[in-house]
Formats: sequence, C-alpha cells, structure tokens
Amino acid sequence: MTHHDEAQASGHEVKQASGGGGWILFIIGLVMTAAIGWGVWPTLFYAKKLQPFSFNHIAHTEQAGMSCDECHQFREDGRFTGIPRFELCLTCHSWEKRQNEDNEAEAAFVQEFVNKDGELIKSPPWLVYSGQPDCVFFPHIAHVKKGGFSCESCHGDHGKTAVLKPVYQNRLTKYSREVYEKMKMTDCSDCHLKYGKPENNACFVCHK
Repeated sequence: MTHHDEAQASGHEVKQASGGGGWILFIIGLVMTAAIGWGVWPTLFYAKKLQPFSFNHIAHTEQAGMSCDECHQFREDGRFTGIPRFELCLTCHSWEKRQNEDNEAEAAFVQEFVNKDGELIKSPPWLVYSGQPDCVFFPHIAHVKKGGFSCESCHGDHGKTAVLKPVYQNRLTKYSREVYEKMKMTDCSDCHLKYGKPENNACFVCHK
C-alpha cells in the first residue's frame, strides 16, 4: 500500500469517527430538547390555577350519602348544569344548620360565603375544566341517558376526591389543558366513529 492509499484510508477513518461523534451529539441534543419541552414548554403556555375553594366530594357522596345528580343536573335542552348554583349549597350549609360544626373547612366556607342571616355573600369564581366555545352544543343527556356513558369516562372520577385538582389554563385561549388532551373536536368525531355513529359527525349536530 502506498503512502497515498494509507492517507486516504486514515482520512476515511477520521471521517467515520467524526461522523459517529456527530450522531452522539445529535442524540444528546435531542434528549435535552425533549427534556426542556416536557419541563419548560408547558409552563410557558399553561398557568396553574387553584379553585377558590377546595370542595370535598367524598364528604358529600360517601359520608352524606348524596348522589351526583342531586347537584349536577340536566337543563331542559339536555345540557348539563355543571357546577351547581350556590343557593343549592345554602340548603345545607348555613349558620343555623351545619353538618359538622367542628369541621374547619366547612366553618371557613360558611364564614366566607354566607352571612349570619343565611344569605349568600358572594359566589366563588369556579374555574371550568372542560369548558367549550359558545358555538359548541354538547347534549350530555344524549350521551349519558341514550349512549350509556358514565361521567367518569370523560371527566374522571371526581366523586372520589377529597380536594379539587388544579386547573392548567392556556395563557392564550384561556381553555383548560384537559380540553386539548381529550375534548377536542377530533376526539368527539373519533368517538362517534368508534361507536358506530358516523352521522353524528355532521357539522350541524354539534354546532348550532
């Protein structure tokens, strides 16, 4: 082998070595970018917000024996009322009638939102986990009564929680992250196809 051949061979080996090092750097950069994306990116677009009052579902469902539809009811048009009116809470929570007078959370609740005459001082500004645009008509009654879906299938098992989870609100659109994760229009259309209801993907079904 001539010196020229040896130089070419050694040069080729150097290129291969440098190429391999480049791939390693690329992989390291990719991993770092992914880590930054998972850790930093969500905080830039989503603001973590807490509910104004930590509602204990277990205390109402298991201890007080209440059912979900006592507070969360259907409207006449088939929509869900969502968060109940605070006047409904006052039927049980007042200065005169308190279920657990030694319960600090309930005492704080009554003191902040109810006056001694049993009147509502103010309504807490609840944050909505699954709020949709005004142009979207979602008939809960069609899915729950006719479709047989449970509330937990879309909203999770809130009825077994002692505290309310935080809301991650998009800084630009103000919608919750839960909407983007499982309540987009494509999620609805995919579900209709999955359960053999392609006709429900017509625009006028959901957009009124």
